[in-house]
Amino acid sequence: MRPRPLVALAGLLLAGCTSARCGRQSASAVTPISRLAAEPAPKSVRKPGERIVFHDVRLDERGLLLPAREAEAPFADVPALGFDAFAKIPDAPNGKKPYFSAAMFSPGAGFDFAPHTWLNNPTGLSAMLVRSSLRWYAYSGDRAPLDASRALVDHVLAHGLTQEGDAWSRVPYASANPGELEYRGGEDSKWCDEHDACGRGDGPGILEPDKIGEFGHALVQLHRFTGEPAYLQAALRCADQLAAHVEPGDAQRSPWPFRVDAATAKVVRERYTSNWVLTIALFDELEALGKATSAHRAARDAALAWLLKYPVQTMHWQAYFEDIPIYAMPGQNPNQYSAGETARWLLDHPERDPDSIAHARAIVAWIEKTFAGDVDAPKVGKTPGHWYGAEVISEQGADMAKMGSHTARHASVLARLYEATGEAELRERARRSFAWATYCIDDRGVVKVGPDDREGYWFSDGYGDYLVHFLEGLASVPAWAPAGAAHVLRSSAPIVDVAYSKGAVRYRGIAAGTEEIRVPSTPKRVAVGDAAIAPSKGGAVEVTAMPAGGALITVRRAQPGAVAIEW
Repeated sequence: MRPRPLVALAGLLLAGCTSARCGRQSASAVTPISRLAAEPAPKSVRKPGERIVFHDVRLDERGLLLPAREAEAPFADVPALGFDAFAKIPDAPNGKKPYFSAAMFSPGAGFDFAPHTWLNNPTGLSAMLVRSSLRWYAYSGDRAPLDASRALVDHVLAHGLTQEGDAWSRVPYASANPGELEYRGGEDSKWCDEHDACGRGDGPGILEPDKIGEFGHALVQLHRFTGEPAYLQAALRCADQLAAHVEPGDAQRSPWPFRVDAATAKVVRERYTSNWVLTIALFDELEALGKATSAHRAARDAALAWLLKYPVQTMHWQAYFEDIPIYAMPGQNPNQYSAGETARWLLDHPERDPDSIAHARAIVAWIEKTFAGDVDAPKVGKTPGHWYGAEVISEQGADMAKMGSHTARHASVLARLYEATGEAELRERARRSFAWATYCIDDRGVVKVGPDDREGYWFSDGYGDYLVHFLEGLASVPAWAPAGAAHVLRSSAPIVDVAYSKGAVRYRGIAAGTEEIRVPSTPKRVAVGDAAIAPSKGGAVEVTAMPAGGALITVRRAQPGAVAIEW
């Protein structure tokens, strides 16, 4: 996913994790603490002349990293800045937003987001943006980023699908050449020769089945949010094609290949990828809607069984990024993307894996061991992997630069593991890594990949991937959310008609689900439908006082309906 790979990662731990953190969950060596517990405001000690990306370094009295900005809720400020900037990105000269035809941009002094000439990743980006902007809408009531994300999805549906009659029929290509608005697989010979990037990308007519699953999942979410049947029909097409092509898989081959030709399904350029949790989630979403077929269920079960038998055990987490060369064998080019997202999914779905906490621990320990080491690269020099107490994460074996989006992902998974276990050490580690990631966004909301200038600015890293991890962190640790405002921190199903006003928040659940909402004062009334519900522990409405003031409200709805909270 990067223009110029840094020194490749050597001496990787590619087998099972050997860290003490990888064993089954046992009695914690640290004191469990409530996820609602407040933290004292530390005194800031600046490091004159030392900067991380955009900002001067801030340390606490112990010499540990603080967030870039001194604020009451600095982790909440990042998505607020970033989504505001994303919604204001101006059109490119072709009349479309620059992320329609470019993966990278140059921010310029005038906030122009000029498109950059590098292989494009429109399908994965559109799926990221939908997940991210839906989460932001629930949190803020701001629909503008979601509308912008939906426009890219619509363009992929109109200009990025395979042909009717192809072996993989009417599903999206993952990549495209820069500047192109018709997506047919990235890298043709002319672009390759002009940009010295031969050997990268999928190739014309080649698609990535894992992106079909991610895109299908985003389509279901949009269908549930908008009610538009066309999104559901397109999602079912993705699911049908995945079900038609699934295989059992083994240690060398995933249930679907990473790169395969659309027309015949016989030209397999790369056989292995570990990125399947959102494909599993696609089938689960269809099941919840009553639209899943027996073939969908069989494909889902095969994918989950393979995931638990192979990468969760072997730690061969490989193949997500669209612009990397082909790697023939699992373990040659590991990445933390699919590893971290799988750990999160397992923690969110313990009913699917009785050892979910132990497996998540093992994955987190592998990520730290593999990607939080120091990097010493030509022209860049030494970049620490542990920066004033923060674990700072690299992307993949072929590009070990330290990056904000991947560090934020690691922080959010640490926070989710803390939520599952109550272990204070995990919360502290998450807080420090989140702190480092805050340095990657400037005061305009422009997000840079990291401190290495050669990595540049990416729409996926900056807006599809980076911002949502802070929202995940606020959900796992509600004490990090602003105390003086109301926010829906988590919802198990999409919610609509979100409205925040002085003294109230209202929304409508379009399906049965559970929400967690932080409010600034003890609520006077919580109504589900037309009925006010008295709070009770474990009941339909549960109210828990926040130590720093206000409350966390959990609403458990057995059916769709409106919710109103007043304080």
